[in-house]
Formats: sequence, C-alpha cells, structure tokens
Amino acid sequence: MRFDDPQWCEAEYNPRLIVADAATYAPKWTAWAKEARARLAPLADRRYGDHVREIMDVFRAPDARGALVFIHGGYWRGFSKQEFSWVAETLVAQGITVAVLNYPLCPEVTVADIVSSCRHAVLSLLTTHLSAVEKDHLVVAGHSAGGYLTAAMTGTDWTSFGLAQSPFKGGVPISGVFDPTPLINTSINEQARFTKESAAALNLFTHPPRFAVPLLPVYGADESAEFHRQSQDIAKLWPAVEPAVGMTGRNHFSVVEDLREEQSLITKTILRFVTASR
Repeated sequence: MRFDDPQWCEAEYNPRLIVADAATYAPKWTAWAKEARARLAPLADRRYGDHVREIMDVFRAPDARGALVFIHGGYWRGFSKQEFSWVAETLVAQGITVAVLNYPLCPEVTVADIVSSCRHAVLSLLTTHLSAVEKDHLVVAGHSAGGYLTAAMTGTDWTSFGLAQSPFKGGVPISGVFDPTPLINTSINEQARFTKESAAALNLFTHPPRFAVPLLPVYGADESAEFHRQSQDIAKLWPAVEPAVGMTGRNHFSVVEDLREEQSLITKTILRFVTASR
C-alpha cells in the first residue's frame, strides 16, 4: 500500500480510469430509474431533514415482508436517488419495500455530515413510513460511497438515538471504501475534503460496531486491488461479517446492477437477511 503516492492512489481508487465504458452507466441508470418510477409509483420526495437534498423515495411492496434502505454512490459528491430507482423493482416484486435515499453532497457538506443525514433518514423511515413487519425485517445496502454508508449505518450506536438495538438485520455494502485515508491523495478529495484527522475519525476499520449486524461485503472481481482489499479487510475486522465476495465479470459500476437480477448473490443475500431471525 502506497498511500503517500498520489499516482498510485488515483489509479487504485478512481474507477473511471480502468473502466473503459464508465461514461455509459449514468445515462443507462437514469433511463432505467425513470421507467421504474413510472411502473412502481413511489411515495416520492419524502422529507427527512431541512436540506433540499434530504429526501427519499419509498417504493412500497403490497403485503411487505421486510424493507431495504438503499444508499447511492458517487464518492459522496455525485448522483442522487433519481438515478437508482431501478434497484427497487426486483425487490418490490419479492415483497420488500425499498427506500432509496438522497443526501447532501460534498463539498457543500462533509462526509461526517452525510453519515448524520443518513441516520436521520433511517429514523424518519422507522417512525413514518414502515409497518411493524417492515421495521422488524429491515436491511441496508449501498454502492461505492453508499457501501461505506451502509457499513456506517450498521456500525452506528443506535442507543444514542433512543433505540434498544440496531434497526438492521443485515447489510450488503457493495464496492465500499471503508477507510478513506487513501482518498486524501486523489482527485476525489478536491470535493470530499478529507484531512488526516477526519479520515481517521471516519475509518470504519478502527471503529467496530457496538451491535454485531451481519454483513456481506461484495465487490467486482474486475475492480482494482484496493477495492478488493477494502471489502476483505472489513470482513476480517468487524464481527458477524461474512467473507467478502468478488463478483466474477463485474467492474465497479456493473456490480450494482446485480440488484436487478432475482437470482444474483446480492438480491438473494438481502432476502436471506430479511427473513433471518435476530
């Protein structure tokens, strides 16, 4: 690991440098999302905070047997819920209500602020939008920056927010960066604005969770070695985390598309966590 080498860090942590068709994903996801919203008619733009971006869409499943919180990626500085409505389709068909979160972006806010926003979104969801069954069978998943935020949500000490235990039965962080220290020496940090101190405070490797929530970290087998390591390390360092899985033939962008597939490992794991006993 060469965290003091900007060229190495950029090559390892900027997926757009190694995925030749990276620019094709956002337009495709946007089109899929528009179609999904038309088909599923979500409870749109449900507000959970004062910031203009503190809203979420809730895709309700009839007779739901559980719920998923999905947190989008974009290295905390891009994308929104509008590009990711499609993650709800397969799961809603399986009886899972899906909440797709929006959150404020860097550099207007810090990553610590984003973590706080996501916590408030979860609390709002619990108090306003979920049935008793959905609350008892709640899972969280997210991609890239959302992978980090997924682990941050399961790692939160929810007793500080008046809950007796974690609200989550499990989580699936997809291609997460759980120690942001290497990002300091990348172009991503022009907007993410990590310092050594803030990166250390947000390093999930050194902040194990109070509650041992089952996680399955997944990543694309075609991603850089550092994305492999980040998922593998959180699996080793946190309790109740299953060994990380590299998805064959998937890169940093295509791996999240497995949420569209009923038989994918990601989808099946979410359903497994939903139905598992505490």
